[in-house]
Order: sequence, then C-alpha cells, then structure tokens
Amino acid sequence: MLVEILLVGAVSGFIQGLSGFAFGFVATSLWAWMMEPQKVVPLVVLGSLLGQCVSILSVRHEIRVTRVRPFIIGGAIGAPLGATLLNALDAMAFRALAGASLMVYCLIMLKASHLPKLKWAGATADGCIGMVSAGLTGAFGMGGPPMILWCSLREWNIVMQRATYQTFFVVVQVGVLSVYIWRGIVEATLLAMFAWLAPAITLTSWLGSRVSRKYSDLNFQKIVFGLLLVSGALLVVPAARSITSVIWRQMN
Repeated sequence: MLVEILLVGAVSGFIQGLSGFAFGFVATSLWAWMMEPQKVVPLVVLGSLLGQCVSILSVRHEIRVTRVRPFIIGGAIGAPLGATLLNALDAMAFRALAGASLMVYCLIMLKASHLPKLKWAGATADGCIGMVSAGLTGAFGMGGPPMILWCSLREWNIVMQRATYQTFFVVVQVGVLSVYIWRGIVEATLLAMFAWLAPAITLTSWLGSRVSRKYSDLNFQKIVFGLLLVSGALLVVPAARSITSVIWRQMN
C-alpha cells in the first residue's frame, strides 16, 4: 500500500509543478480508494503545501500582496469552518462529493476560455471566493476549483493567476494544518507517512516546474482537466451505486 501511496504523491507533485494546481485533485481521486477521508485530506493538504512551496518559486516575481490580501482575509474565516467538517465525513460520501466536485469543475474549466471576464470584480467578491475556497480546503483538501476558476476569469495573465492562487493556497494550507493539529487530526502515523512522501513530492514538483517552461499552460491544463473529469466519474459512479443500493434496501 505504501508504494501505491508514494506513486500517487509523486504523480500529483509533478502535475502540480507543471500547472501550479491539481495536486489535491489528482491525489484525492486516487487516495480516496486507499484510505479514509480523515487521512486523505490532511495528506493532501500537507503534500499540496510542500509542492506549492517548491513550484511557487517560478512565479515569485509576480506575487503582489495587494492582489492576494482580500482572498487571504476571506480564507481566514473559511479555513477553520471547513476543517471542523472533516470528522463528519464517511468514505462513501467523501468519494461521491469529491467526484461530483471534480466533474462539475472540470466541465466548467474546459469551457473557461469562452466565459466572460469579470471586469466588475473587487475586493469583497475576492474575499468571498477566498472564504469558500478555504472552507473546501479544510473539509475536502480540494479548495482549488473556486479560486482557480475565479482567477482565470479576471483580466490577469497566466503568471499573475498562478502567483495569486499559489500564494493564497500556501497561506490557507498553513492555517488549515494548524486547525488540524489543534483538533488532533494530524497524528504521528500520518506524519510518518508524509515523511516518506515529502522527498518524492519535492523532487517531482521541481521537475514539473522546470518542464512547464517548455509547454503551453493552456494546452496542458486542458489535458489535466480531461483526465480529472474521468477520475471524477470513476469516483461518483461506484458511490452512486452504493447509495442507491442502501436506499433500495431501506425502501424494501
């Protein structure tokens, strides 16, 4: 089992290095079959934070505090709220919700280039998106969808978008992990597992960030979203069948 977990971490780190996102999407869609949510989500947050700290170096020159501040303020509200929901999730519900979220998000992002730009957006709207994204990070380890979609609809180039959402993710993930530690969710066994994962994630995130300079972010993201759409479907279908079976048995 450890080998499979390490392989998923390495692949997720590489994709995050390439695109600046997607560690949580890839890792969650695969780890959800191997572990319960209370282990998957903290590992996703730990791994994503490590990968972000490596890959953010490639866009550090474009980080602007004024641009990311409203998102972080909203995130400070959403992170602890989301983290409190983690213990209430069971494996079947977690896979269903994670898969459905992946599918909806990927379908939207595959058409994102056709969506209108948000010229009216301001600090208040940014703060609300930050709160939602941080809440999803705390509960599911997948706070990327609203934040990445929102940034893609602003009049920012790819580098500005990555610098904004990657900075936000680093700050929010530190906050979420602090809440996990305080609530006793992050324990010794989990940290030992992450100690094995850390070198693989660091190396593959660095490699991904190097490779990303040679390819179009837009084309690569389309490939990632297509694969994640399939991953989401693979999570939803078995979970939906299980839920349907439970309902059918109760009715009869």
